[in-house]
Amino acid sequence: MEVSKKTSPNPTELIDWLNDEGVLELDWDFPEGGDLAGAGLDSMAVMQLVVAVEDRWHIELGPEDLTKANLATPITLAALIAGKTS
Repeated sequence: MEVSKKTSPNPTELIDWLNDEGVLELDWDFPEGGDLAGAGLDSMAVMQLVVAVEDRWHIELGPEDLTKANLATPITLAALIAGKTS
């Protein structure tokens, strides 16, 4: 079954998606609560992330969304996406 473009990811799906999109290269066992900045989510990766999220989920991420708290872990990033898709 194909997942709707509006369905937000769970943190594990988001880890796989980040790898598939080439935004980050995370280990297969990267924890859902793992530090994305420590894994390489720098300003360039954030810009890639914004474009990829907008393409995948058809939502806009503004500067107010791109906080350290929202981008801290796969859990917080998935929550941000879920909040925008609902």
